[in-house]
Amino acid sequence: MRSNPGLFTFLFIILAPVCGWAQVRLSPDPPNPAARVRISNPRETPASSGTARTGTAPGTRRVSYDDNADSFVPPPVVTEPLDSVVQTLPEYSELESGDEERFASQFSTDSSQFDIGLNLYSAPPFTGGLIVFGPNVAMKFGGFVKADFIYDFNPIDSTDSFITTSIPVGAPPRTNSRFHARQSRLSFDTRWLSGEQVVRIYVEGDFFSEDNQFRLRHAFGESGSLLVGQTWTTFSDVAAAPATLDFEGSVSNVNRRQAQARWTHTIFHEDLKLALAVEDTQFNIEAPTGITGESRSPSPDFVGHLRLDRGRAQFQVASLFRIVGFQPTGQAVITKSAWGLNFTGVFLATDSTKVYSQILFGEGIGSYRDLPDAAPTAANQAGLLPMFGWMVGVTHDWNESLSSNFTYAQNDLGTTAFQAPADVDQTTYLAANLIWSPLERVKVGVEYLHGTRQNVNGAMGAAHRLQASVIFDLP
Repeated sequence: MRSNPGLFTFLFIILAPVCGWAQVRLSPDPPNPAARVRISNPRETPASSGTARTGTAPGTRRVSYDDNADSFVPPPVVTEPLDSVVQTLPEYSELESGDEERFASQFSTDSSQFDIGLNLYSAPPFTGGLIVFGPNVAMKFGGFVKADFIYDFNPIDSTDSFITTSIPVGAPPRTNSRFHARQSRLSFDTRWLSGEQVVRIYVEGDFFSEDNQFRLRHAFGESGSLLVGQTWTTFSDVAAAPATLDFEGSVSNVNRRQAQARWTHTIFHEDLKLALAVEDTQFNIEAPTGITGESRSPSPDFVGHLRLDRGRAQFQVASLFRIVGFQPTGQAVITKSAWGLNFTGVFLATDSTKVYSQILFGEGIGSYRDLPDAAPTAANQAGLLPMFGWMVGVTHDWNESLSSNFTYAQNDLGTTAFQAPADVDQTTYLAANLIWSPLERVKVGVEYLHGTRQNVNGAMGAAHRLQASVIFDLP
């Protein structure tokens, strides 16, 4: 019979741990060097034994025996008082059950009143779960494990998220399956009391990056009206974000996270809030053929929004202004002014139904949707591209364990005839899902996705995707 090295290797891998476990579990326990016992005869004296003993080794117990006795009788064990070995723990008399309420202040990044259906945009609520308390400080550990099972019926180059700009036009038919857990997330929400003020630091990351490396999503500090760090841009509205299982979301939704310094304050009335921010910027330009150079950012993004919150409804108008530039090789920087407006609304039609919408437009803001901000407008000249996008959606809780979401969005870029024929001109996005929660903090969902892409030359491509997800929320 011929030997099979692969089989022997497999058996070795399987049996080696078993043998090791058996050796550990079945072999007698080694003697404990800390428990030494010395047996002495009461009739034995140091002289008779020929050894002079001046003491007993540390940890040695003397056990005497009597020739007429049938068994050994050990001496009584002397125990130390418990007070000498028990260390007193610090007393935090102010920390009681439900103490998290002391740290649950309202922050500018909260949107809990509109949490219907799936919400993967907001930070976990600072109640229950894994909260560590100290004197006037508390830390909440949050996050989730999310496994995605994706099947594409048509060609699309983004296999992990449904990016409609990556739909190839004119590609031969193909299907694709993809499993991953890259959207899994970890967060740390730390808060402490400074006088009457609650100060907060929030850090969050996921693995949606090259080679599944841990990457930064949010890292900011917030105290009173001031927020400094990286989080959702002030130009966005998390409350109006679509409740999709897909990581990308709709084609018009502003979902950029960037470094900023933001001031938020109530004005005129408690329902009206104004936010002003100075934020990081990026400028994407497609230079005309034959012209080389580098994009420049002479100014940061100046962003602000005005938000009206009436309990069951929220309306926001956000504005953006910045100076962008391009420096041809060996020449001075050419600058232009870019701007944008983003109108969003959220309305609770019932206690279990949320309706949301968005209208986005401006010039030179395509990079907020990973599109070019500027492109050729003539053979040797470039200009800012106008963009117009819109979205409607509804999220509904059928009962305590079942919810659905429907989203449709469209985005149009004002392209020119001087751009490449294969550049993106228009994209659409449709998502519909059903999410079931069979257990607390466990969700199972299925989602249908459809998207289209139209190029500058009018050619179109479409893609259909089916995605199933399992989510385990950290308590």
